[in-house]
Amino acid sequence: MIKKILHTFLTKIVSAIIGFLAIILISQSIGAEGKGEQSIFLFNMVIIMLFATLVGNSTLIYLTPRHKFSELFFPSIVWIVLSIIILFLVLSLIPNLLMLYPLELFIIAFLASITEVNTFVLIGKEKVREANNLKLLSQIISIIFLFLLFLLDKFNGSYIYVISLLIGYSISLLFGIYLLRDEYRKLQIPIFKDFVFMLKKLFHLGAIKQVGSISQQMNARLSFYLIAFYSSKKALGVFSNGISISEAVLMFGISLALVQYSKLSNTQDEAYARRISLLMTKVNIIFTILALAFFSILPAQFYTYLFGQEFGDIRKIIQILSLGILLLSISSTFTQHFASKGNFTIATTASLFGLLATGLFGFILVPAYGIFGAAITTVISYGISFSIEYYYFKKWTSTKFKDFLISKEDIREFKSLINGFIK
Repeated sequence: MIKKILHTFLTKIVSAIIGFLAIILISQSIGAEGKGEQSIFLFNMVIIMLFATLVGNSTLIYLTPRHKFSELFFPSIVWIVLSIIILFLVLSLIPNLLMLYPLELFIIAFLASITEVNTFVLIGKEKVREANNLKLLSQIISIIFLFLLFLLDKFNGSYIYVISLLIGYSISLLFGIYLLRDEYRKLQIPIFKDFVFMLKKLFHLGAIKQVGSISQQMNARLSFYLIAFYSSKKALGVFSNGISISEAVLMFGISLALVQYSKLSNTQDEAYARRISLLMTKVNIIFTILALAFFSILPAQFYTYLFGQEFGDIRKIIQILSLGILLLSISSTFTQHFASKGNFTIATTASLFGLLATGLFGFILVPAYGIFGAAITTVISYGISFSIEYYYFKKWTSTKFKDFLISKEDIREFKSLINGFIK
């Protein structure tokens, strides 16, 4: 088990590094305006994928050992195709400012959605290493393509990035089919009654979770649309780099959540679960504050050297976002506590209220203060989401504010927890 966990963690690290290298490469090659176009395109793709995988999402991990591949594949693929078509017709009405390269966008989203299905099925079959390799492949192919064109001085527009995604996800799709070749060879179209039954089951299991994911993504990125609409793509490029660096700090909290969720899912002892969640929260707070402080005190010249002269405001963006990122990081431990008890409603509700705040304050602050208004809006949104999860965590666990203060016992217990987890 520990090998699978370490491989998954290593995959996340490599993925983050590739993503960071891509940000540098794009920023240096096509500037802030091109980076803004790339951010809009990528976010559009993520949102489309979230709707397209409303059925074929991580619930496939649970269902794969219990059902034939054909029973899961056809409802998932039919939903992907129908949702892609419907979204294409709806989103084609959006101004071109916010819907760049629509045909390529939906083709890539289609390829990526099927790859997601393949990935979750592989995990459900306990082929975690293969699933991790599949998730990384598209990124690796994309960054290699971009780097080669950069060396040839041919990386001259955001469309090059779009082509890199198209190539990366095409190869990933083929590789995923290869990894599941035995299952694909045995595909059989199910009878209509069984098809409808499984479609309903997949929708029922995945809908609440996916609504939470959609609202969380919109909560984090609605400001992208507002900046592009009220300010400029150039400003969006600067803001997106700032928020990407700030959110990189969350990787530690996400990894820590693996330990927390593993422990909490296997205990019925509420006192123990409360203690573990408090411990994870304290460790998360310490690391997040230190990491955010590091990025906040780096001189503006560092960011202009890394990304280009147009990105001097990144330091200010990170400084404004720091409080919101800290609250979001703390919320991740509360979310895992609720999830380990089978409750996804609280986190979803918190995300929806955060999204409402983003819409309300974003339309006021972004037109007035540009990217700094967007950063303030993000902090308010994360603060509201945090407050809701914090309230319910305190209510569920009878926790007081003083319980979040760090003690020597916490340090000893954390060391013991990690040693036990590794063994």
